[in-house]
Amino acid sequence: MIKREMILAQNPWLTDVSVVAETTSTQIDAKNDLVDKKLFIADMQTQTRGRFGRQYFASNGDGIYMSLVLKISEDVKDYTILTAAAVLTAIENLTTKKPLVKWVNDIYLDNKKICGILVEHLLSSNSIIIGVGLNFNIESFPIALREKAGSLFTNETPTITRDLLIAEIWSQFHQLSSSQDFFNIYKSHSFILGKTVEFEENGHTIIGTATDLTETGELIVNSDGLVKVLSSGEISLKKWL
Repeated sequence: MIKREMILAQNPWLTDVSVVAETTSTQIDAKNDLVDKKLFIADMQTQTRGRFGRQYFASNGDGIYMSLVLKISEDVKDYTILTAAAVLTAIENLTTKKPLVKWVNDIYLDNKKICGILVEHLLSSNSIIIGVGLNFNIESFPIALREKAGSLFTNETPTITRDLLIAEIWSQFHQLSSSQDFFNIYKSHSFILGKTVEFEENGHTIIGTATDLTETGELIVNSDGLVKVLSSGEISLKKWL
């Protein structure tokens, strides 16, 4: 079981940390208890969900499944980019791994997805819920996912604990939120920029070159001389070369 005391000790800005052995979803837990700066963690989730309602694979005790409640701040332009930058920085601070980010919310290692981020806005309460699902030390994935999914530690003994990584992620999150350096960290770790990408827009498949990111995290794509600015909430990349 993850130790909440370690996480709170490194992150006194959090109001509370809830740790359970199993839950349907930490996102649901957070929605049912909208306490500002409260972190919800589970060893296992039974109803995992990412962007566009997609499910992902969870393994009991081998992953990190957590959600943070926050009151919306005007100082932060994009919580998805901030969270991704925090995850990237935490991993690099604690390990020798070199993760990269796929626009807009997926962390990759060795060409396989190891982490997904889901940010939900609850306008009625002026809150957001930031969900993070990270494959920490999953040894075996379903056959359909083995070519796409990976873990931070695969076929090796982890050099850090889940507690330590969780504490570092939210410590970096807090520091980066006030420094505004998170956009540059995110952009410097992107493996999409400069590549040919394929996406769907209004039922049409469009191919172009990803050239840059806007300050609010939109992807700029040049398609046969036509510049497209892609919103992460509307479009998902299908392929990249």
